[in-house]
Amino acid sequence: MHPVELIFINWNSADLLFAAAATLDQTKMPYRICVVDNGSADDSCAQIRARLPDARLIEMGYNSGFATAVNAGLNAAEGRYALILNTDIEFQNDVPALLIEALQSFDAALACPELRRPDGSLQAAVVPEPTLVTELTNRSVARRMLDYNRTAPSLVNSIVGPCMAVDIEKLKALGLGADGFFFDQRFFFFFEETDFCHRIIQAGGKIVYQPQAHLMHLQGESANKRPVGARVQFQESRYKYFNKHYGAAAVALLFAGTLLRTLVNAVVQTLAAVLTFWKQPNKAWDKAYVYWALVLWHLLLCRPRWSFDKR
Repeated sequence: MHPVELIFINWNSADLLFAAAATLDQTKMPYRICVVDNGSADDSCAQIRARLPDARLIEMGYNSGFATAVNAGLNAAEGRYALILNTDIEFQNDVPALLIEALQSFDAALACPELRRPDGSLQAAVVPEPTLVTELTNRSVARRMLDYNRTAPSLVNSIVGPCMAVDIEKLKALGLGADGFFFDQRFFFFFEETDFCHRIIQAGGKIVYQPQAHLMHLQGESANKRPVGARVQFQESRYKYFNKHYGAAAVALLFAGTLLRTLVNAVVQTLAAVLTFWKQPNKAWDKAYVYWALVLWHLLLCRPRWSFDKR
């Protein structure tokens, strides 16, 4: 049996990658680390060669986006099983073995672990499929209404993707990846795993949540450095997802509802900033700035290229 492939997607985050790799000491099964570097501007690749000499390093040469990098990693994998990983994670138990056991037990194509924040609180790992209702109201309400087993492995419809275990043979049998494109590369960042889950379920595949596998996720380390770019990227990807799966009319309704909601948030945060002007730093001003930037981006019909995607 080939070692399980642990595919890390790296962009200027070698320090996080090494911290994640250091927590693999509880992993009992054979594994191989593969790092797909998305055109890091720092010395990530040199550091990876020096500190992880046995790792497979795939250098994309530019920031190709998450989906394209994942495809490169999966196409290079030699075995049946792989884990697709962010760098801002830590393994808290034998996550690879537990996820692969779940894939085998449920005859599933995709599996994810329980996600925890650094303070030990739970992050959402299982999420509802996006609809106009969930996207224009409060998504947390829809998450709380999901019916699945939170203490034992169970089948679900959609997951969050900082750690995804896949059965490559199963994916290809479902029609995903037989042509080398497991993930839809039109999604640069955000919604790529949502689209991936949708396609697996539509093809008759299974997704399993394994809450006994514990993963710590820092969440949004890259995005937090560029909040406007991250929010624009999220909106771009969301519109692509709705256009692909629901059509132009749904996109138009989502656009109108999002613009109205963003405008209200911009006004509220501006008032909050004015009323707390003496506070330093003033987070309300930062939030107001991001919301007004999003309002402007929408008024310009989403044309300014303010997202991370520069392809």
